[in-house]
Amino acid sequence: MLKAVVFDMDDTLLDINLGAFVAVLAKDESNLLADIGRKNPLSMFAAYTAAMLEMNRAERDNTCTNRELFDSIIERRGGVALRDPVIADALAFYEREILPSRNDGIISARPMPGARETLEAVRERGLRCALLTNPCFSAECIECRMGWADIRDVPFELVTTMENTRRAKPNATYYQDALDELGLAPHEVLMVGNDPRRDFPTPDIGLATAYVGRGTPVRARWCGPIADLARDLDRLIEQFAESGDDVPADCT
Repeated sequence: MLKAVVFDMDDTLLDINLGAFVAVLAKDESNLLADIGRKNPLSMFAAYTAAMLEMNRAERDNTCTNRELFDSIIERRGGVALRDPVIADALAFYEREILPSRNDGIISARPMPGARETLEAVRERGLRCALLTNPCFSAECIECRMGWADIRDVPFELVTTMENTRRAKPNATYYQDALDELGLAPHEVLMVGNDPRRDFPTPDIGLATAYVGRGTPVRARWCGPIADLARDLDRLIEQFAESGDDVPADCT
């Protein structure tokens, strides 16, 4: 039985040039850290990039949170201690007060057509809802993009951030940790995402995915624009009730 629908955000609920957004964020924050620590901006940018890459690395031996890993790399390679409350507050201020205004014509972030209607359809049917977005960003940074997506008022039970996760997509540990936090089994949940690599757990844990990106991934339970998902939600709920996690993909 389907009990919850969990959503990716970027290019699923939010139409955004994610590459441009990451570039702006990395440049702004590495320059800010360089100014605070009186470091070379290029060296700090290299440290920042290394920290982002390490969070996304599939195989890691540590069990620390993504936030702890990121901070440790910035301190080790960049020489700036993000655990210092003053420095942490400076980054949080940037992400809370300045970053929202950086949505220019290149980033071009706006609500994805049909996303709000799909979220409302999920809630109207009494299904639980969570936001399983890229966990390599801080809570403030994710809240900024939620504002651009016009979903800050949605009562998600869980929003994954770098502070409350210890792996990144598509690592199965990331997904399993989130489901454990929600008290749900994979066969009780539908994941909605657009990325054919990241929005399907690796290795497979039995989590069905409604794919709203381009193409028709073999592992997708459903494929199509997110604007059509609300229309087909009742049929998906029936499929879960009838056949559990053995329902074949429906990408017609």
